[in-house]
Amino acid sequence: MEPTSNCSSASGGALFAGAAAVMQAIESQNLILYQTDLRGQWPEEAARAFTAGLPYARRLALGSGSAASRASLAGIALALRALAWLLGRRVHAGEILFAQGAKPRLAPPAALAAGEAQCAQRGVTSHDERAAPDFSISHAGPWVACAALARGRVGLDIEMGTDERIAQWVLREAMLKGSGEGLRGLREVQDLAVHEGRVRWGVESWRVQRLGGFDGASACIVCSREIAALESHALSPAELFVT
Repeated sequence: MEPTSNCSSASGGALFAGAAAVMQAIESQNLILYQTDLRGQWPEEAARAFTAGLPYARRLALGSGSAASRASLAGIALALRALAWLLGRRVHAGEILFAQGAKPRLAPPAALAAGEAQCAQRGVTSHDERAAPDFSISHAGPWVACAALARGRVGLDIEMGTDERIAQWVLREAMLKGSGEGLRGLREVQDLAVHEGRVRWGVESWRVQRLGGFDGASACIVCSREIAALESHALSPAELFVT
């Protein structure tokens, strides 16, 4: 439903429209996407050095050099790049929290600082607990990617295949990741319908961004806030662990 105004004059309507445009600009932000194709030469030495800097529990979870472990490691490296872009500084692997059964997230001190900076730029207070960077990692086949957002929530999913069934599946998975519901929300995402680039989840409306550039795969991003532009960065495997 469109907002209503008490202004009856043409000038009053123009003023309201101008204010609405300003508010939309305030809430708009760029969506950052980093991706890689693992079919390139894997940088063994750089990957080992990078792994050594991860928390002990995460090193154990990654295992010993399997294709899945490489994809997970690449996803972490891409997340650090995307967060560094948003924060304007280097982000260390130890700043990412990996809780069992939960979406990876930026450690609170860095997240709060970034949220306050973003809010200050937009002239609003940081009482919103979601006023902090969020990111989502996904991989399928040779493709690994990380989407990141300065404020709000974001979910990304990639699956091999391009038919309509896969396209619907990646939307559901992205929605589960973005909302943080995970498997708890499976029932609620069975009948998602996209209308004018948006999808409803409970009382919220999420922006849907279908992605190209993943040959042989389908990819989708959902965001809880308005997006001004998508900034995509492709890295080769050799560039993943360069600091």
